[in-house]
Amino acid sequence: MAENNSAIRSAAVIGAGTMGRGIAYLLALNGIRTVLYNRNGNNLNQARDYIVSDLDRKIDNGKITLQKKGQILANIIFSDVFDAITDSDLVIETIAEDEQTKHEILAAIAATVKPEAIIATNTSSLSLNKLAAGVENNPRFIGLHFFNPAPLMKLIEIIPSYFTSRATSLRCQQLVTALGKQFVVCKATPGFIVNRMARPFYLEGFRLLEENVALAPQIDRALKAGGHFRMGPLELTDFIGQDINYQVSKQIWQDMQFDPRYTPGHLQRSLVDAGLLGRKNGRSFFASQPATPPNPTTEGDTPTSLHFYGEHALFDHLQQRALATWPALRVQRLPERPELGRFILVNNRLAIKITDGRTANLLAGLTALDTFVIDAALNYADTAYLVAAHNQHATETNKALFLTLLQTLIAQVEFIKDSPALIVARVLSSLINESVIMVESGVCSRADIDIAAVAGVNYADGIFAWLAQLGQKNVKSTLDNMAQLLHSTRYYPHYSLLNAARPELAVAP
Repeated sequence: MAENNSAIRSAAVIGAGTMGRGIAYLLALNGIRTVLYNRNGNNLNQARDYIVSDLDRKIDNGKITLQKKGQILANIIFSDVFDAITDSDLVIETIAEDEQTKHEILAAIAATVKPEAIIATNTSSLSLNKLAAGVENNPRFIGLHFFNPAPLMKLIEIIPSYFTSRATSLRCQQLVTALGKQFVVCKATPGFIVNRMARPFYLEGFRLLEENVALAPQIDRALKAGGHFRMGPLELTDFIGQDINYQVSKQIWQDMQFDPRYTPGHLQRSLVDAGLLGRKNGRSFFASQPATPPNPTTEGDTPTSLHFYGEHALFDHLQQRALATWPALRVQRLPERPELGRFILVNNRLAIKITDGRTANLLAGLTALDTFVIDAALNYADTAYLVAAHNQHATETNKALFLTLLQTLIAQVEFIKDSPALIVARVLSSLINESVIMVESGVCSRADIDIAAVAGVNYADGIFAWLAQLGQKNVKSTLDNMAQLLHSTRYYPHYSLLNAARPELAVAP
């Protein structure tokens, strides 16, 4: 095996499809002499045309010179001769996700390259350890999972198998850094970090739709406004392709021994069966979703008194806006109540509570008042859209009063079905729980989770930052109530969330 600090100066990429050509292009952009191999000459021509076209766009945009284009192209050898990979320091296979075919190509690579060459797979779904077992001299075998488009995406997952040597892993870490990318290191487990960590985002989006909690535009909009996601889960699966997203979910579910946390939705499967794949074939189920229903009019009573039980940033913002709107308003701050926690009492006739997973109907039984539950938001001060629910027999007058108060701070508040944890709190809590489980299982570190969240799936913040912001106690309560009301095993909080003394999980109250 080569020395740990030896640089990768030459590489080969097996397969000239979307991922293969992107990886080869990335390597060439960074001065690494690269062979792009494909036995089909047409695929090689298409890959060359793609790369040349992108370089021409860079010239037109003033990002590179014509001379630089020539240098980059000189770094790539497009070849249909397998022996062209012989002298490579690194070979990355990117062929179709078929286990037998990958075993065959990996064996051929191992028999062709020099003994110290690193052999990598870009698989996203197959067992890395099973692939490694069939590779001769497998301490040099590793997973390098790139994301599409490889030249633009900021993250590369590094996945050592049981057999991978430390030297191989370190050389790959040095390579990723030299490529200007960030890396995370994880065990060879289903979905690695990104695909497994992000699964609740997609799964809960479809579960909310299947449970008739809200319409697709409401689900997406709530998560973008309150959770700061760039796209909602339903529009994002349309963008990715419903077939691709469903297949990844199904594979992880199977590989995780059919754990109910990963069970794919029947609605997404039916979309795939119907050929409603989204943007890739111009057929989207969600494009025909009806507009959201109008809320009741907000004309009517105005707040005359507000009693805030407990402390929350929302309470401070709402008090400030309410007093600016109604200067004569009577305001009182009181300790939270044990059975209810933090809530707001309005005009001594209705209660408002940020969701803790309990429904408005359940809480109304404790308050003996019309009760309104509002969704979580990472920053209520900049949230323009929020969903809420009310108990079954709430009066129209109280609905109007609730909206009048909330809309002093949040431009649009919409009522949806009274359901556990509503939308944002349900999705964020599920993402947090999955990430905690991964860290506690030794799949990766907390730092890896947060890097993957920001650089891999473009979340606005790391998942453990959400845990700190929402509060461990609140996340645990939300999950507990979801487990009780929705699914006992799917949402049950990991035991480490019960122990706030753990320094790696402890957060400020």
